[in-house]
Amino acid sequence: MCAYQRLDDDPCCSNNRLLQQILRDEWGFNYLVVSDCGAVTDIYANHKTSSDAVHAAAKAAVAGTDVECGFGYAYKTIPEAVRRGLITEAEVDKHVLRLLEGRFDLGEMDDPKLVEWSKIPASVMDSKAHRQLALDMARQSLVLLQNKGGVLPLKAGGEPIAVIGPNADDGPMMWGNYNGTP
Repeated sequence: MCAYQRLDDDPCCSNNRLLQQILRDEWGFNYLVVSDCGAVTDIYANHKTSSDAVHAAAKAAVAGTDVECGFGYAYKTIPEAVRRGLITEAEVDKHVLRLLEGRFDLGEMDDPKLVEWSKIPASVMDSKAHRQLALDMARQSLVLLQNKGGVLPLKAGGEPIAVIGPNADDGPMMWGNYNGTP
């Protein structure tokens, strides 16, 4: 999934260096790249590195974003981008092929009786053992900050901390997005 932010002043979902040179050429990744939800629309609406949805969609696809997630759906303008010569049909075909390969790999084109993982009930996925495993992994991977000056861990009853800025009282923003109430 390509992200919302920029790398080297180019939005990640339209960044050829990130998606082609690094991800595909250097790292050998040959699979589907999906945009973060709304990230292709972000290219023209917020980053303003493209003039409109047509140019943003073409730029993102040519850079290596195969599928758009979210809202705005700039990719619905891909036929117009082809008509304008901003992207070729062969380039579009490459992305459609990756999408179809991913769907076949997931077993979406098979009878569900043939796909072992499709038979796993939600009760198994949301089991006590799996919740405990997720918690253990989160605890083992958590990195807060460097403890310069011995301020971490924070002590109960210690000095007050001020949380300031435009999102200081925005709970969902502080939680990180794509989540429920923690």
